[in-house]
Amino acid sequence: MTSADLSSILSASKDLTKHLLNSKPPDLPSVNLSLEQIEAQSRRLVSKHNASGDADRANFLLAQASVDGSALSQSIAHLNASTTFSSSTLQPLQDTDVSSFLRHAHEQNLITTIENGRKETQESFYRMLEDRTARDWEEKKKRLFEQLGASVPVSANLATSTMGMSTSVMKKQTSASAPLSLQMHTKMLAYDRTVVALNSARLGGTSYPIVHALIDAANENSQIAFMFTVLAKITQEPPSLPPVEHASAHILNSPVYERKYAKAYLSSPIPQLALRKQIATGARQALEEQYFLIIQRTVHSHPSEAQLGGDPSTANLIRAFCAVRFYRQGEWLSGLELIRGGPVWAQAFFLVRVGEVSEALQVLMRVRDAVDAREPGFIDAFRIWAESAERALPRLIRDQLTGVYNAHMLQAQTTDPFKLALYKLIARLDVTRRSIPNVTTTTEDWLWMQFAMVDESSSDENDDGSLASLTKVLLAYGERHFEPAAGSDGQKSGLWASVLLMCGQFERAVASLWDHDSTGSLQVEAVHLAVALAYHGLLRVSSKAEGSDVNILTLSPPTAGTQHTPSINLHTLIWRYIRQFVKMDAKEGLQYVYILPLSADQPSPPGVGHEQLEAAWELVRRIIVMANGGPMWEELVGGVRGDGTRFPGVIPTHLPLLRLSPSADSFLSNQSLSSSSSHRPTSLGTFDYKSQILLPTASSLLSNDRLPEAIKLYDLAGEYDTVVGCLAQALGNLVASGSTTLSFGSGGGMAWSAGDQQERAKELERTAREILTVYERLGRGTGLSVSGSSSGTNTGGKDRDACVKLLKILEAGERGRDGHVDRALEILESTSLIPLEVNVASGKEGDVDVMKVTRKAEEFTQQHEALQRCLPVYLVMCMDALSGVASRIKSGVGAYGGEAQKHATLAVLRKKSRALMVFAGLLKYRMSSEVYGYLARGDVEVAL
Repeated sequence: MTSADLSSILSASKDLTKHLLNSKPPDLPSVNLSLEQIEAQSRRLVSKHNASGDADRANFLLAQASVDGSALSQSIAHLNASTTFSSSTLQPLQDTDVSSFLRHAHEQNLITTIENGRKETQESFYRMLEDRTARDWEEKKKRLFEQLGASVPVSANLATSTMGMSTSVMKKQTSASAPLSLQMHTKMLAYDRTVVALNSARLGGTSYPIVHALIDAANENSQIAFMFTVLAKITQEPPSLPPVEHASAHILNSPVYERKYAKAYLSSPIPQLALRKQIATGARQALEEQYFLIIQRTVHSHPSEAQLGGDPSTANLIRAFCAVRFYRQGEWLSGLELIRGGPVWAQAFFLVRVGEVSEALQVLMRVRDAVDAREPGFIDAFRIWAESAERALPRLIRDQLTGVYNAHMLQAQTTDPFKLALYKLIARLDVTRRSIPNVTTTTEDWLWMQFAMVDESSSDENDDGSLASLTKVLLAYGERHFEPAAGSDGQKSGLWASVLLMCGQFERAVASLWDHDSTGSLQVEAVHLAVALAYHGLLRVSSKAEGSDVNILTLSPPTAGTQHTPSINLHTLIWRYIRQFVKMDAKEGLQYVYILPLSADQPSPPGVGHEQLEAAWELVRRIIVMANGGPMWEELVGGVRGDGTRFPGVIPTHLPLLRLSPSADSFLSNQSLSSSSSHRPTSLGTFDYKSQILLPTASSLLSNDRLPEAIKLYDLAGEYDTVVGCLAQALGNLVASGSTTLSFGSGGGMAWSAGDQQERAKELERTAREILTVYERLGRGTGLSVSGSSSGTNTGGKDRDACVKLLKILEAGERGRDGHVDRALEILESTSLIPLEVNVASGKEGDVDVMKVTRKAEEFTQQHEALQRCLPVYLVMCMDALSGVASRIKSGVGAYGGEAQKHATLAVLRKKSRALMVFAGLLKYRMSSEVYGYLARGDVEVAL
């Protein structure tokens, strides 16, 4: 910028200043202050301003919110933050101050640990939230597919092992060699046969070893077979029962296993003491039996190391097993206490492990002198423990063993682990320390040790040695401690379900198998485990109020002193299983429905027993409706043979299993059900088969437009008047429907639409004729009650008359279609619905007796509703018939005599046509204007 430009700017500024000074008012003083002086003056003015009014208003508003503004202002005014981080609190650390350095390092470590923990917790939370969201979505998606009826794939890998992994040499895997669908179908058939045999035994009033039958059906899966073995030991079910034909096996002397434990298990949320002892004992015995088989396979697979010899005793087998396991290169492994050259403690423990307590005592007695020298009094204590029914020691002896255990064994550097285990076992010592090194090396060994130390002598459920306490521990461990982790080799074995069975958590075991994995590979086993549990009375079912259509397991809210009580939605479980094959094989699906009434005696919640009966009846009705018609359908409910005799179906012969009895007025009451009469329940009332199954199912079929099946059910129920009424309504719908072409003429009668509807119409007409013929012969459907008295309005007779007339109308349509219009007209006249008689006309040609036609119209209003609904149909048919006959006469087709005879016939036809028009005019508002116009055109054609 040049100096001339700057000079011009300066001169312009001075001119502006002069202009402002000359133009200001004379009374306005000038301000000659710098910016800093203006700011200082402004602050001074602000400090002189009184803000008490604003403060008062603020305090008033804060007081309404219960805030003391003045007190807070004073507190803030007296707050001195300058000393918060003063030099007195933060002192520099000297190089020689070790204690201060350590304290500072400790504080920093705590701060770092807390921060790292916070970060890990936050990351774990979001990771778990994401995993849970994904898992919940997969579960919901699977259940949604189940609700929609989609098939759930099943994994082809059915590799199993003996109770998880007992030892590495005992793994036994089976591969799926057959196609998947065939394999699953074969498995389902094997289990299905057991359910059919169970229901047959129930009908015969005998017991059935259902658990052992399931063991045989699951012989290819060792883990599932072991699970059923656990249940067999708990229920004390024998492998087989003597046949009833046996002399000592009379039905009254045979043991009763059906619902044997229902009272002990279902009477309260906690099973009774005897049942708890039986559960713990059965679990221990199952583990002992399984381990004995493992020992046998181990010894036989290592014959050179075992040196078994010819001694068949269990003690010799255990000696050989110890040699295989602990003898290496001519010497025993370290850690074992040898007595007279052998591991006596290990041999005694393994004998106890397989349940041979008496032989273990004999092994100890052979070396008593050596044992007494080292452990005085142990053999006597062991003998008392072995001879005790409860496997318990007197308190004095137990205290002595406790003293030895605490004083010597726990403090010793080297102690034979099997001797330590025997001490813990017989004296039930240190129950909370559940593992023993080198002894509980496998899952099965650990479980056996826990159940062997269960003590149910005390009534206290919170005792550390009780079954309830052990159950709490195992539930806290959860499935992840007993099943392979996700992503590991092999799929889950089902071990967790066996553990739950051992604890008496039967409902959780069923749910564990059902929700085993995403493929549903063990759902078949879950259903049949529930069947066996329900048969023995060891399954608690859910009520409608508690149950869910999504989850089969329900946990009721805990009460005082108890935890959540599990229950199973058995109705949902069975339906989800059978719906995949019930349409193809309804009879097999019914076999599973018969299991539901087993739980009818459950006392709590109130009413849950009757809910199971209603659920079973509802499933029976659903199966009948879903089943396809035909001979297979009649096998379910019964039917009529060609000669008119009736035969019962599958459901009527199994009524006792459904707590149902034949109706007094149905034909079932006259049938012989001797095969099932011996097992009619006496403690629970029976209900009417007619009112619970037949009538509701017939109504449902009728609403689904399946009239033939509905009629058959009404007939089986003895509701003959209802059958005739349904036929009348159906025939009326058939005549009045749009499936007919209501003209004769060139079209040739009633033309049925092609396809399935035509077949249904023919089937309905044929069924109606057969039923009316049979009912007429037997005197049924007459509107009279069973006792023969009149039912009042006699609706049955009116329905029957309507059926006859409607069938005639259909027959007239067939004749007209075949070209026999003369015969069609005669049939329509025989119905007496329309005044077509000759005597309706009198006087001159074409005159009509209006009084008679009017009377006929009045009578029409009393006709059946189906006939009134079809008025336009047969009026048009009649006019078409009259027009067709007149056209034939006029064209000279047919034999109608001479000219005089033709004129006379045409005169009669004109009278009938005119009478029809008068009749239609009296009922004009019951039909559309199009129909009335069509009739008028037809009358003109006849009159010309």
